[in-house]
Amino acid sequence: MSLKSMTAFGSGESTSPTTTYRCEIRTLNSRFCDISIKMPRSLIALEPALINRVKEKILRGKVDVFLDLVPNDRNAGLPQLNAKAVSHYLASSQALAQAAGVNLKPLSTYELLRLDGVLENQFAVNSEEQVRAHEAGIFAAVDKALSNVLVQRKSEGQALEPAFLKIIEGMQSDREAIVAKREPIQKHLFDNYKKRLDRLLSSLEDTGQKISSMLPEERVLAEVALLVDRSDIEEELTRLNAHEVEFKRLLKGGEEVGRRMDFLCQEMHREVNTISNKLTQLEVAQHSLSLKQAVERLRQQVANIE
Repeated sequence: MSLKSMTAFGSGESTSPTTTYRCEIRTLNSRFCDISIKMPRSLIALEPALINRVKEKILRGKVDVFLDLVPNDRNAGLPQLNAKAVSHYLASSQALAQAAGVNLKPLSTYELLRLDGVLENQFAVNSEEQVRAHEAGIFAAVDKALSNVLVQRKSEGQALEPAFLKIIEGMQSDREAIVAKREPIQKHLFDNYKKRLDRLLSSLEDTGQKISSMLPEERVLAEVALLVDRSDIEEELTRLNAHEVEFKRLLKGGEEVGRRMDFLCQEMHREVNTISNKLTQLEVAQHSLSLKQAVERLRQQVANIE
Protein backbone atom coordinates (compact mmCIF):
# COMPACT_ATOMS: atom_id res chain seq x y z
CA MET A 1 0.00 0.00 0.00
CA SER A 2 1.15 3.53 -0.71
CA LEU A 3 1.42 6.60 1.50
CA LYS A 4 -1.63 8.80 1.92
CA SER A 5 -1.62 12.54 2.39
CA MET A 6 -4.06 14.13 4.83
CA THR A 7 -4.72 17.11 2.56
CA ALA A 8 -7.28 16.59 -0.19
CA PHE A 9 -10.59 17.67 -1.69
CA GLY A 10 -13.31 15.69 -3.41
CA SER A 11 -16.89 16.14 -4.53
CA GLY A 12 -19.73 13.84 -5.51
CA GLU A 13 -23.26 14.11 -6.80
CA SER A 14 -26.30 11.86 -7.06
CA THR A 15 -29.88 12.42 -8.16
CA SER A 16 -33.35 11.13 -7.43
CA PRO A 17 -36.61 11.91 -9.27
CA THR A 18 -37.13 14.92 -7.00
CA THR A 19 -33.72 16.01 -5.68
CA THR A 20 -30.06 16.46 -6.61
CA TYR A 21 -27.62 15.68 -3.78
CA ARG A 22 -24.21 17.37 -3.78
CA CYS A 23 -21.39 16.57 -1.38
CA GLU A 24 -18.00 18.25 -0.96
CA ILE A 25 -15.33 16.88 1.38
CA ARG A 26 -12.21 18.74 2.47
CA THR A 27 -9.50 17.08 4.56
CA LEU A 28 -6.65 18.80 6.41
CA ASN A 29 -3.81 17.85 8.75
CA SER A 30 -4.73 16.74 12.26
CA ARG A 31 -3.29 14.42 14.90
CA PHE A 32 -6.67 12.69 15.23
CA CYS A 33 -9.75 11.93 13.13
CA ASP A 34 -11.98 14.99 13.52
CA ILE A 35 -15.15 14.93 11.37
CA SER A 36 -17.61 17.78 10.91
CA ILE A 37 -20.87 17.42 8.94
CA LYS A 38 -22.64 20.49 7.48
CA MET A 39 -26.16 19.55 6.34
CA PRO A 40 -29.83 20.68 6.66
CA ARG A 41 -30.97 20.42 10.27
CA SER A 42 -34.02 18.43 9.19
CA LEU A 43 -31.68 15.56 8.26
CA ILE A 44 -29.46 15.73 11.35
CA ALA A 45 -30.56 12.21 12.30
CA LEU A 46 -28.24 10.92 9.56
CA GLU A 47 -25.14 12.52 11.09
CA PRO A 48 -23.93 9.53 13.19
CA ALA A 49 -24.22 7.17 10.23
CA LEU A 50 -22.39 9.64 7.97
CA ILE A 51 -19.55 10.03 10.50
CA ASN A 52 -19.16 6.24 10.67
CA ARG A 53 -19.12 6.05 6.87
CA VAL A 54 -16.29 8.59 6.70
CA LYS A 55 -14.33 6.84 9.47
CA GLU A 56 -14.40 3.61 7.46
CA LYS A 57 -12.31 5.32 4.78
CA ILE A 58 -10.31 8.02 6.57
CA LEU A 59 -8.23 7.16 9.63
CA ARG A 60 -6.70 10.53 10.48
CA GLY A 61 -7.16 14.18 9.64
CA LYS A 62 -9.67 17.01 9.97
CA VAL A 63 -12.59 16.20 7.69
CA ASP A 64 -15.25 18.74 6.70
CA VAL A 65 -18.29 17.31 4.89
CA PHE A 66 -20.66 19.75 3.16
CA LEU A 67 -24.06 18.50 1.92
CA ASP A 68 -26.54 20.40 -0.24
CA LEU A 69 -29.97 19.23 -1.41
CA VAL A 70 -31.35 20.95 -4.51
CA PRO A 71 -34.92 20.20 -5.74
CA ASN A 72 -34.99 19.22 -9.40
CA ASP A 73 -38.16 21.29 -9.75
CA ARG A 74 -37.12 24.78 -8.69
CA ASN A 75 -40.70 25.67 -7.80
CA ALA A 76 -40.86 22.69 -5.46
CA GLY A 77 -38.13 24.28 -3.40
CA LEU A 78 -40.14 27.45 -2.77
CA PRO A 79 -41.76 27.92 0.65
CA GLN A 80 -45.29 26.50 0.82
CA LEU A 81 -48.29 28.09 2.51
CA ASN A 82 -49.47 26.27 5.62
CA ALA A 83 -53.27 26.70 5.51
CA LYS A 84 -53.71 25.28 9.00
CA ALA A 85 -51.35 27.89 10.42
CA VAL A 86 -53.26 30.71 8.67
CA SER A 87 -56.60 29.44 10.07
CA HIS A 88 -55.04 29.16 13.51
CA TYR A 89 -53.81 32.77 13.54
CA LEU A 90 -57.10 34.16 12.19
CA ALA A 91 -59.12 32.23 14.79
CA SER A 92 -56.78 33.35 17.55
CA SER A 93 -57.14 36.98 16.44
CA GLN A 94 -60.95 36.75 16.58
CA ALA A 95 -60.89 35.03 19.98
CA LEU A 96 -58.62 37.75 21.35
CA ALA A 97 -60.98 40.48 20.09
CA GLN A 98 -63.97 38.80 21.71
CA ALA A 99 -62.18 38.25 25.01
CA ALA A 100 -61.02 41.87 25.11
CA GLY A 101 -64.36 43.23 23.99
CA VAL A 102 -62.81 45.32 21.26
CA ASN A 103 -62.89 45.41 17.51
CA LEU A 104 -59.58 44.45 15.91
CA LYS A 105 -58.67 44.94 12.30
CA PRO A 106 -58.32 41.66 10.43
CA LEU A 107 -54.72 40.55 10.02
CA SER A 108 -53.31 41.72 6.69
CA THR A 109 -51.67 39.33 4.22
CA TYR A 110 -48.27 40.88 4.99
CA GLU A 111 -48.76 40.34 8.74
CA LEU A 112 -49.86 36.74 8.23
CA LEU A 113 -46.85 35.92 6.04
CA ARG A 114 -44.47 37.13 8.77
CA LEU A 115 -45.95 34.84 11.42
CA ASP A 116 -44.07 31.70 12.37
CA GLY A 117 -45.12 28.58 10.48
CA VAL A 118 -47.26 30.26 7.80
CA LEU A 119 -44.56 29.64 5.16
CA GLU A 120 -42.72 26.34 5.34
CA ASN A 121 -39.66 25.08 3.48
CA GLN A 122 -39.87 21.44 2.40
CA PHE A 123 -36.59 20.71 4.27
CA ALA A 124 -37.53 22.62 7.42
CA VAL A 125 -39.46 19.82 9.10
CA ASN A 126 -37.62 16.99 10.77
CA SER A 127 -39.42 13.75 10.12
CA GLU A 128 -38.50 10.09 9.76
CA GLU A 129 -40.29 10.02 6.43
CA GLN A 130 -38.14 12.84 5.06
CA VAL A 131 -34.94 11.17 6.31
CA ARG A 132 -35.90 7.91 4.62
CA ALA A 133 -36.70 9.76 1.41
CA HIS A 134 -33.27 11.38 1.16
CA GLU A 135 -31.00 8.83 2.88
CA ALA A 136 -30.03 6.81 -0.19
CA GLY A 137 -29.27 9.87 -2.31
CA ILE A 138 -27.18 11.50 0.41
CA PHE A 139 -25.05 8.40 1.01
CA ALA A 140 -24.52 7.92 -2.72
CA ALA A 141 -23.16 11.48 -3.03
CA VAL A 142 -20.98 11.06 0.08
CA ASP A 143 -19.53 7.79 -1.22
CA LYS A 144 -18.56 9.42 -4.53
CA ALA A 145 -16.95 12.37 -2.76
CA LEU A 146 -15.07 10.02 -0.42
CA SER A 147 -13.81 8.01 -3.37
CA ASN A 148 -12.43 11.16 -5.02
CA VAL A 149 -10.84 12.31 -1.74
CA LEU A 150 -9.09 8.98 -1.30
CA VAL A 151 -7.71 9.12 -4.84
CA GLN A 152 -6.27 12.58 -4.21
CA ARG A 153 -4.87 11.63 -0.78
CA LYS A 154 -3.14 8.63 -2.30
CA SER A 155 -1.82 10.66 -5.24
CA GLU A 156 -0.36 13.36 -3.00
CA GLY A 157 1.12 10.72 -0.70
CA GLN A 158 2.88 9.04 -3.62
CA ALA A 159 4.25 12.42 -4.69
CA LEU A 160 5.85 12.84 -1.26
CA GLU A 161 7.65 9.48 -1.35
CA PRO A 162 10.59 10.61 -3.56
CA ALA A 163 11.10 13.62 -1.27
CA PHE A 164 11.28 11.34 1.77
CA LEU A 165 13.77 9.03 0.04
CA LYS A 166 15.99 11.95 -0.93
CA ILE A 167 16.08 13.23 2.67
CA ILE A 168 16.83 9.76 4.07
CA GLU A 169 19.60 9.18 1.54
CA GLY A 170 21.15 12.52 2.53
CA MET A 171 21.01 11.48 6.17
CA GLN A 172 22.67 8.17 5.38
CA SER A 173 25.46 10.00 3.57
CA ASP A 174 26.09 12.31 6.57
CA ARG A 175 25.93 9.42 9.03
CA GLU A 176 28.41 7.35 7.00
CA ALA A 177 30.74 10.35 6.84
CA ILE A 178 30.64 10.56 10.65
CA VAL A 179 31.26 6.80 10.91
CA ALA A 180 34.35 7.14 8.72
CA LYS A 181 35.72 9.88 10.99
CA ARG A 182 34.75 8.28 14.29
CA GLU A 183 37.89 6.16 14.91
CA PRO A 184 40.41 8.89 13.99
CA ILE A 185 38.52 11.30 16.24
CA GLN A 186 38.48 8.79 19.10
CA LYS A 187 42.26 8.30 18.74
CA HIS A 188 42.76 12.07 18.67
CA LEU A 189 40.65 12.44 21.83
CA PHE A 190 42.65 9.72 23.59
CA ASP A 191 45.98 11.34 22.74
CA ASN A 192 44.65 14.76 23.68
CA TYR A 193 43.31 13.66 27.06
CA LYS A 194 46.60 11.84 27.79
CA LYS A 195 48.67 14.93 26.99
CA ARG A 196 46.45 17.16 29.11
CA LEU A 197 46.69 14.79 32.05
CA ASP A 198 50.48 14.61 31.71
CA ARG A 199 50.68 18.41 31.63
CA LEU A 200 48.47 18.63 34.71
CA LEU A 201 50.64 16.20 36.65
CA SER A 202 53.87 17.91 35.60
CA SER A 203 52.50 21.33 36.57
CA LEU A 204 52.06 20.10 40.12
CA GLU A 205 55.89 19.70 40.37
CA ASP A 206 56.81 17.74 43.50
CA THR A 207 53.26 16.87 44.40
CA GLY A 208 52.62 15.83 40.83
CA GLN A 209 55.66 13.58 40.89
CA LYS A 210 54.31 11.88 44.00
CA ILE A 211 50.89 11.45 42.34
CA SER A 212 52.57 10.12 39.22
CA SER A 213 54.46 7.54 41.26
CA MET A 214 51.24 6.50 43.01
CA LEU A 215 49.27 6.07 39.75
CA PRO A 216 50.47 3.23 37.55
CA GLU A 217 50.52 3.85 33.81
CA GLU A 218 47.79 1.27 33.32
CA ARG A 219 45.46 3.17 35.68
CA VAL A 220 46.08 6.46 33.89
CA LEU A 221 45.39 4.87 30.53
CA ALA A 222 42.21 3.25 31.86
CA GLU A 223 40.91 6.62 33.14
CA VAL A 224 41.71 8.29 29.83
CA ALA A 225 39.96 5.46 27.97
CA LEU A 226 36.88 5.97 30.15
CA LEU A 227 36.78 9.66 29.27
CA VAL A 228 37.07 8.82 25.58
CA ASP A 229 34.37 6.16 25.89
CA ARG A 230 31.95 8.77 27.21
CA SER A 231 32.43 10.64 23.95
CA ASP A 232 31.89 7.55 21.82
CA ILE A 233 28.90 7.74 19.46
CA GLU A 234 28.83 4.20 18.11
CA GLU A 235 25.51 3.36 19.79
CA GLU A 236 23.87 6.55 18.57
CA LEU A 237 25.05 5.91 15.00
CA THR A 238 23.76 2.34 15.16
CA ARG A 239 20.33 3.41 16.39
CA LEU A 240 20.17 6.21 13.83
CA ASN A 241 20.88 3.69 11.08
CA ALA A 242 18.09 1.42 12.42
CA HIS A 243 15.63 4.34 12.40
CA GLU A 244 16.53 5.18 8.80
CA VAL A 245 15.96 1.55 7.74
CA GLU A 246 12.59 1.47 9.53
CA PHE A 247 11.53 4.78 7.96
CA LYS A 248 12.29 3.45 4.48
CA ARG A 249 10.25 0.35 5.29
CA LEU A 250 7.28 2.50 6.27
CA LEU A 251 7.56 4.34 2.96
CA LYS A 252 6.23 1.20 1.28
CA GLY A 253 2.95 2.17 2.85
CA GLY A 254 0.34 0.84 5.20
CA GLU A 255 -2.53 2.03 7.32
CA GLU A 256 -1.86 5.15 9.39
CA VAL A 257 1.95 5.12 9.16
CA GLY A 258 2.12 8.85 9.88
CA ARG A 259 2.10 8.36 13.66
CA ARG A 260 4.97 5.85 13.50
CA MET A 261 6.92 8.13 11.17
CA ASP A 262 6.45 11.01 13.58
CA PHE A 263 7.76 8.85 16.44
CA LEU A 264 10.81 7.87 14.35
CA CYS A 265 11.52 11.54 13.66
CA GLN A 266 11.53 12.22 17.41
CA GLU A 267 13.94 9.33 17.98
CA MET A 268 16.24 10.45 15.16
CA HIS A 269 16.23 13.98 16.54
CA ARG A 270 17.32 12.62 19.94
CA GLU A 271 20.19 10.58 18.45
CA VAL A 272 21.44 13.46 16.30
CA ASN A 273 21.37 15.83 19.28
CA THR A 274 23.41 13.37 21.34
CA ILE A 275 25.97 13.01 18.54
CA SER A 276 26.21 16.77 18.25
CA ASN A 277 26.68 17.19 22.02
CA LYS A 278 29.31 14.46 22.36
CA LEU A 279 31.49 15.45 19.42
CA THR A 280 32.00 19.13 18.68
CA GLN A 281 34.86 18.80 16.21
CA LEU A 282 34.33 20.85 13.06
CA GLU A 283 34.55 17.83 10.76
CA VAL A 284 31.64 16.22 12.65
CA ALA A 285 29.68 19.39 13.46
CA GLN A 286 28.94 20.14 9.81
CA HIS A 287 27.43 16.68 9.34
CA SER A 288 25.51 16.93 12.63
CA LEU A 289 23.99 20.23 11.52
CA SER A 290 23.04 18.70 8.18
CA LEU A 291 21.39 15.77 10.01
CA LYS A 292 19.40 18.14 12.22
CA GLN A 293 18.12 20.03 9.20
CA ALA A 294 17.19 16.76 7.46
CA VAL A 295 15.22 15.51 10.49
CA GLU A 296 13.34 18.82 10.66
CA ARG A 297 12.42 18.53 6.97
CA LEU A 298 11.20 15.00 7.61
CA ARG A 299 8.99 16.15 10.49
CA GLN A 300 7.42 18.86 8.35
CA GLN A 301 6.60 16.37 5.60
CA VAL A 302 5.43 13.66 7.99
CA ALA A 303 2.88 16.10 9.48
CA ASN A 304 0.91 15.63 6.24
CA ILE A 305 0.90 11.81 6.22
CA GLU A 306 -2.11 9.83 7.44
